[in-house]
Amino acid sequence: MSEGEHFTDRALRFARALIVGSGATLVDFSLFSACIRVIGMTPTAARLPALCAGASVQFFGNRTFTFRAQAGSLSRQARLFVLAELVTLLMNFGVFSWLVPRVPGIAPELVSFAGTFLVFVTFAYPMRRLVIFKLPR
Repeated sequence: MSEGEHFTDRALRFARALIVGSGATLVDFSLFSACIRVIGMTPTAARLPALCAGASVQFFGNRTFTFRAQAGSLSRQARLFVLAELVTLLMNFGVFSWLVPRVPGIAPELVSFAGTFLVFVTFAYPMRRLVIFKLPR
């Protein structure tokens, strides 16, 4: 914890990150569904624009709302964000693949949410807070 930072400040920042993540998920899911149901795209083709839209909401929401890091270099933050998101994607897949056979009887969607939250708490959020959106003092 940095000098002078209170627990409530940290908790509020984490809550803002959860709000941004929820918004990004909503955008992703909505665009994914619209691409399939309205435009007639295949689910595989619809996944890319949905993921890109959700990631954009995640990046700009975290930059402006969660971490308030607009003073940082946009291009540096964007590059680090893309790299971290690629690692996050691999970790999500790995955790999901590891969990599914170990928790029989639980819907895979719930396992996916649990795994994604675990990766968020242990990797994605710390990377965003300590590396991607960290501003120099």
